[in-house]
Amino acid sequence: MKLNYKNYEIEVFDEPNYTLNSVDNLRSYDKVFFEGNDAEEKFQPTSKHAIIVKEFGKEISSAIICEIGGGTGIFENSFIIEDDKIWIRVCNRIYCLQIPNLDLQWSKELDSATVLEFYKIESDFISRGELEIKRFTRNGEIVWSFGGRDIWVNTKGKTELNIEDNRIRLFDFESNEYVLNFDGELLEENPNITRKETKKWWKIFD
Repeated sequence: MKLNYKNYEIEVFDEPNYTLNSVDNLRSYDKVFFEGNDAEEKFQPTSKHAIIVKEFGKEISSAIICEIGGGTGIFENSFIIEDDKIWIRVCNRIYCLQIPNLDLQWSKELDSATVLEFYKIESDFISRGELEIKRFTRNGEIVWSFGGRDIWVNTKGKTELNIEDNRIRLFDFESNEYVLNFDGELLEENPNITRKETKKWWKIFD
């Protein structure tokens, strides 16, 4: 994805074929970020997202972020650019980099599995992880977190996280509905109760 910000053209894209510590990559990056725990992980990150900053058509900085965790791609709500910073989710973490030099400001794990997307909410952000919904500040401080009955992925066409005026409407995998206020307090909970067919007495042993 490419977008313009001030005098800069910023490109954010997936780089699946990039290999850490290899001289055979098609391109190199000024900065390489990775939070792997050991040497083995350093060669097998799950997701690799790259950022290139150009000014008047000339590349002035580049970075690649590699992470272990649930795989992620680049699409709308994968990153936010404001206030000379880019916040981007990679696997289960959020990274904040300075623009235009792409220096790391902070990174933090926001879900134990995967951060699927995140949005602006008042002066903060709210993330939809696979397991938890979290509100966090622009400095990476977690304000609150909320977990449902199931994971935050819905296969029935319902929008998992929707911000409506001063409320947050959520649907989990089983289409259970939750309504929170911006302080993370549960206002409504509507379980999806699926009625099971009662067998006739003569079919009990079928």
